[in-house]
Amino acid sequence: MTANIREATLGDIDAILAIDGAYSPVFNLPQSYIKLLGSSGLLIVATREDILCGFAACSRVLDEATLLNLVVEPSSQGLGVARMLLKTTTDRLVHGGVTRLMLEVRASNEPAQSLYRSVGFLKDGLREDYYRGHNDAPSEAAVLMSRQLENPNAGT
Repeated sequence: MTANIREATLGDIDAILAIDGAYSPVFNLPQSYIKLLGSSGLLIVATREDILCGFAACSRVLDEATLLNLVVEPSSQGLGVARMLLKTTTDRLVHGGVTRLMLEVRASNEPAQSLYRSVGFLKDGLREDYYRGHNDAPSEAAVLMSRQLENPNAGT
């Protein structure tokens, strides 16, 4: 079964925080995601059988956006959910006038880097010791990536 992708609502925030905290902790306060529901952000969710299984979160300033987090819970990985979330996110950003999308990803997260490269993201640099290690693990570098977004209807 494929996932359904839609914009998040206020009612999704608790489930988003639960997935974020369990699999890829970025934010721990509801306000961090709530503010992305407005014009300065974009928050997209994926559901399978009406259960939230992943999300993509972006902040936006003028014509640039940053992908803050893209998480799919383990039982839904390998089904194309992350690719669907990323495509919907970029489509909505383009429609909103965004021309560049940036992100950072753990150096060890090769599956995510592979996904990003497959849809046109290029490596811009590296931030050494960016991510703190968990459970006595060493800190980790962040790979900086970006992609130009083009409106397929521009100039028509």
